[in-house]
Amino acid sequence: MESGGDFKRPFLSGVILQVVYHYRQHLAILGILSIVLSIVFSSPGFITPLYKSTVILYPTASNSISKVLLSDNFNNSKDILEFGEDEQTEQMLQVLNSNKIRDRVISKFSLMEHYGIKENASFRLTELYDEYESNFKFRRTEFMAVKITVMDKDAQMA
Repeated sequence: MESGGDFKRPFLSGVILQVVYHYRQHLAILGILSIVLSIVFSSPGFITPLYKSTVILYPTASNSISKVLLSDNFNNSKDILEFGEDEQTEQMLQVLNSNKIRDRVISKFSLMEHYGIKENASFRLTELYDEYESNFKFRRTEFMAVKITVMDKDAQMA
C-alpha cells in the first residue's frame, strides 16, 4: 500500500477548467445574483449616505499677549503666536468633549429636530446623545492639533 502515491501526481489545470465549464450556468447565475444583491443592499434605501466635514484646530500656547508685550524681560522665550503643546491640545479635547459644548451645539443647530427625535419620547436625551457621539469625533493628530470630524446625512448641516 502506497501512502504518498496520490501526492506525486502532477497538478492538472485542465481538470479545474472542466469543472468550471460544467458548472458555468450555476456560476453565471450566482455572479449575476451577487451583483444585483450588492447594488440593492448598498443603495440609499438600505444605507443612508453620510457627508463628512473635517476641521483641524491648532491650539495656541497659553501665554497672555499682554504679559508678553508688557514684560520688562526682553529675553522672553515665549512667542505670542506660538502653537500649543501637548497640554493645550489635551485641554482643547476636554473642552470639546464637555457637556456644555455638546448642549450648545445641540441647541444651536436644533439637532433633536434634525435627527427626528420626538420631544415627548422616552429616553430622548439618550438617543440624542448617542446620535451626537456617533456623528461627532474629536481626536488629537500626530502634530499636536485637534481634528474634528462631523458626519451627517445633510451636506450643509455637516
